[in-house]
Amino acid sequence: NGRDPRARDTMLARGVRLAERRVLRVAGEDALKLLQGLVTNDVRGLAEPGAPPVYAAVLGANGRVAHDAFFHREMGEGPSGGALLADLPAATFEDAVKLLTKMRLRARVTLDDAGEDFAVLAVGGDEHERSATSYSRADEINDEPTPSTSASASSLLAFLPPDPRLPSLGLRGVLPRAVAEALIEGGAEMARTHGSGGALIGAGAGEKKTSADNADNEASDAAYRRLRYALGVAEGAELVGLMPLECNLEGLNAVSFEKGCYVGQELTARTHHRGVVRKRVVPARFEVANAVDKRGAPLAVAPGTRLFPHTSPNDPNDEALHSRNTSTRAPKPAGSVVASSGDVGLALARLSHLKRAGADSPVMYARFLARDESSFGSDVATLVKTPAWWDKRWTDGIDDAER
Repeated sequence: NGRDPRARDTMLARGVRLAERRVLRVAGEDALKLLQGLVTNDVRGLAEPGAPPVYAAVLGANGRVAHDAFFHREMGEGPSGGALLADLPAATFEDAVKLLTKMRLRARVTLDDAGEDFAVLAVGGDEHERSATSYSRADEINDEPTPSTSASASSLLAFLPPDPRLPSLGLRGVLPRAVAEALIEGGAEMARTHGSGGALIGAGAGEKKTSADNADNEASDAAYRRLRYALGVAEGAELVGLMPLECNLEGLNAVSFEKGCYVGQELTARTHHRGVVRKRVVPARFEVANAVDKRGAPLAVAPGTRLFPHTSPNDPNDEALHSRNTSTRAPKPAGSVVASSGDVGLALARLSHLKRAGADSPVMYARFLARDESSFGSDVATLVKTPAWWDKRWTDGIDDAER
């Protein structure tokens, strides 16, 4: 993305506005009842003033993710006090509103686009604390950095609630847009005053400021996206079409297995109780630095690119994978790319291809080739590894399983 990693870290530490998300106000005495029968998590706690945000997904009738949402209780006791503010993906916002409108029927619920009035903000720690700087050596594969949100303590947005998914994701909240912009600009001014980066904008530089604001919006989304990818957390459109357990939503506090019925519950509950999930979303690292494709264009890995087992001369354990693909049959894909941003991204990988980084290591990894099957395509060496927050039960038995 062209931005110095330290600048990204500084930006995340002081707080960013997520332009890829949009806010919907859901109000009315039946609001919680409507959502309780629609989303994967238990939202009844949001009836209490000051309740923490709840993360959840909306599934289709086929049990696959259609939308994800963060539900925040709006502050205040006025006409809109006690309403819920739903932080939704901007790209599918209209579809989500249509679905809620359809499901509302005669329920006493109002749905109002609050995207112009509110902004979604996030405050995170340093990206380099969340991922190894390189995935090329075995010791680095086995390295498990400890994520930290201590950098957020100095942010003007440090009062925001913790992200309900993972402590490593820092803080996340919804604020009136004018307040959000003032606090972010205040944080940037503090950073400039203390020499942490950024350039002062002089009087009469309004046009330059507008351009800089647009660039900052794009950079903010990109920085937060890379943070999520390093942690192996998909969001928004990246989740659409996947099973909730494939994208680890049960480990991200998005699924309640104790609540009552909701759309798509049966398949999710059955998969959970069987304990068999063959594919999961994992962090991925792509070897694209200074590389070009067959046309000479910078190499990039597109979502949807299929992953195939990759052998390494430095890793004799990979020969078992190699030997299975030496027949005349085309090798079977082991997964696909879900999302990418330069050299990092997310992949949906078959767990049977993972191997342990060391005898006593909790980390499991696999090497793949991301294969662009177009006429100009190239193979990109890809490495995936399980993040530290995963439930060890998800990988139990892989070591001894038939591959």
